Amino acid sequence: MNKLVYGAFATALLAACAGNQPNDNDAVRARANAAYAEVPHGEESRASSVEAKSADPSAESPSIQLSSATFRSAPTVLVSPALSGKMAASIDVIRQNPLAKTAMEVVNAYLTSRGYTVVSLESQAQLDEVVQLQSDIAGNDEDLSYVAGLSVGADINITYAGSIQENDIVIDLNASEASTANLLASESVRMKNDGEQSQRALVQKAMETAIMKLENKVRDRLAAQLEMGVQYKVVARLTGEFTDDQAEEISNIVSLQIRKKFNKMQVVSMSRNTYDLLVYADPDKYEDAQMVYGEFVESLSGLAKVRKQNITKKLIILEIK
Repeated sequence: MNKLVYGAFATALLAACAGNQPNDNDAVRARANAAYAEVPHGEESRASSVEAKSADPSAESPSIQLSSATFRSAPTVLVSPALSGKMAASIDVIRQNPLAKTAMEVVNAYLTSRGYTVVSLESQAQLDEVVQLQSDIAGNDEDLSYVAGLSVGADINITYAGSIQENDIVIDLNASEASTANLLASESVRMKNDGEQSQRALVQKAMETAIMKLENKVRDRLAAQLEMGVQYKVVARLTGEFTDDQAEEISNIVSLQIRKKFNKMQVVSMSRNTYDLLVYADPDKYEDAQMVYGEFVESLSGLAKVRKQNITKKLIILEIK
């Protein structure tokens, strides 16, 4: 079996509103359209780009009914190769493997046309910092797409991989929640190469079909989640010399008082000294992670000092002492 790794995509930071698209989306579209243009005209390929066809969802595929769920604000998606270990390796795959880059551009262009905010893997200056963040919140877990997505403010991480099996190409996509790494949906597409298409054209066609099917599986669920508010992951550690009674009081303040500040708070895990929380904040009250952090500082004032170890767009790591 001749295997080719194509990549992975992760979803995304909550933008201020669905109409506000990031500045690099035009560049994403341009790269994707350029990839299409490079396919020889004699090959079987789409007559126009994903973006152009997305204006009419029925034109995407007569057999795929696209979800009509809408977002209060545009979700952010990170697209990157499905590799474990350092994210730098994922960037290398994109840069060195033309098929991997083509696959990523197809996904980026489609998601952009569907109203998502797409974060370019190649432009992320924060990826070196992700390696350290991984050791802080993920232990020995080698899959850094989870932490990378949080670092750049993703709502969903989607990973993709591809392989050539005899004359068939197989595309596998996985969508996971950025804040928890929980798998939301998977999709696999197999297409036969009849000899009339180039490998690139076949990758494009298979990836377009796979991403449409995968997005259908997760869009309704994601829209419902985002209605609850902007989601932040908060990891807090008690590092001071607290008595058991003091530690319990802090725990109660976090569980009861701070909870009331937000639309919803979910306790992923809580021990005496470590809290792992998901906070759903009203975007009209909390513009960013720094404002969410401020609620912890204010609520614990007089009982403990709260210090930030690291704050990114969707990840807040706190020290309570």
